[in-house]
Amino acid sequence: MTSPLVTATLQAAVLGLCSSAVATFLSSKRPPVLALFVFSILSTPPNYLWQQYIEKKLPGYTNEKVESDRNSLGSTPGGKGITKKRRLHVKNTLVKVGLDQTIGALVNTIAYLGGLQLLRGVPPSLCWQAVKEQTWPLMIAGYKVWPLVSLLNFTVVPVEKRVVVGSLVGLGWGVFLALKAAV
Repeated sequence: MTSPLVTATLQAAVLGLCSSAVATFLSSKRPPVLALFVFSILSTPPNYLWQQYIEKKLPGYTNEKVESDRNSLGSTPGGKGITKKRRLHVKNTLVKVGLDQTIGALVNTIAYLGGLQLLRGVPPSLCWQAVKEQTWPLMIAGYKVWPLVSLLNFTVVPVEKRVVVGSLVGLGWGVFLALKAAV
């Protein structure tokens, strides 16, 4: 059986290829398909582990024991029973969205801008120049999409599926980035 990390990485890589294909179709410029593919394979595992880590430290849901008129078998004879009710932990969820949209977004943006350039064979000094010039504009563009995705991910998507959901939304975002990266 394949690990969830490997599955998420392969899914993200395939979705990245799809983004590149759509970008190629939409533009006369050719995106750096191989560099985007390799970057996707390299960047997915740390993002997957990040999602696991922040969920472990800041659980989005808590189980609350609630007394019920039903026993554990679901019937009322015999008195009250205890059931568990999942409750959204609003504070943890807001903290996770904040962390994801600040630290997570900054690290991913810098890694994308610098890493993609390095994978294309650009000298490190020029990679750093691209990071300095493009980080904030790209983050601002991302803030039009990713905060809502992050909030939905942390409230309705199981932790092991979050990278895949992000990758699905990232299909459209990837087209945008591939068009931006096209030579």
